Amino acid sequence: MKLALEAPAKVNLHLRILGRRPDGYHDLATLMQPLDLADTLEVELGGRGLGLTCDRPELEGPDNLVLAAARAYYQALGRPPAARFHLTKRIPVAAGLGGGSSDAAAALLALNALHQSALPPERLAALAAGLGADVPFFLAGCSAWCTGIGQRVEPWEDFPCLNYVLVNPGFALSTAWVYQHFDLQWTNTPQTIKIKRPRRTGDFFDELLFNDLEVVSLREHPVLGEIKAALSKAGAEGCLMSGSGPTVFGVFADASRGEEAAHRLRLRGGWWVRSCQGVRA
Repeated sequence: MKLALEAPAKVNLHLRILGRRPDGYHDLATLMQPLDLADTLEVELGGRGLGLTCDRPELEGPDNLVLAAARAYYQALGRPPAARFHLTKRIPVAAGLGGGSSDAAAALLALNALHQSALPPERLAALAAGLGADVPFFLAGCSAWCTGIGQRVEPWEDFPCLNYVLVNPGFALSTAWVYQHFDLQWTNTPQTIKIKRPRRTGDFFDELLFNDLEVVSLREHPVLGEIKAALSKAGAEGCLMSGSGPTVFGVFADASRGEEAAHRLRLRGGWWVRSCQGVRA
């Protein structure tokens, strides 16, 4: 039995750090939207144990979140693991776009589909929460507010699908490092974050686009500020670093303007640039 699933990237349109928990993780409030930029995960049941191949061989090791998700799934199922995976990567690694977490969610969904929905949705959600902060969001598969450490997901299914240009400077950033260097004194965030549904585009971006973690990543890597300026000059209505970075996105009024801006930014050279759109489940 075989199945192939798309594992979408995401952007954080709003991200506030609310505090540090006793376990060392951070409580947060974030609004994320999945994108039509996606990895592809192919799954085949059979054989003994688990196996993973990837078009980027350096990602095939036992720490890959696809294998971590599969181990957790079979442990919850109470059966010996027996599956093979092939991963085609299109999402940059350690880029603030959630690629590894999305791959893990796709592995859970694919395995459960191939096993005739043997685990109920709430059990899958619990497994996802144990794998990483963004995995529950990708399991939900739509724009959503996520709170706690990311495990509480409130879908916002009618959130508009925006047009984006993503720009990555070509280096990775460790999420753990960024959080470790974030000083809670930089924010006086209240414990409840509410963003009203916008009436006008201008109000929408003024109110919505925010990321507490930018202060860390932009201070360490000034090129991210240069990317934001370049996106604004190219016509973005708003721009922001996604997650812990280093990918920066600009929001454009329509797809054609985004594609034109992406073309102009590619001509600069040295940056990975991609135009894309938000998607609904």
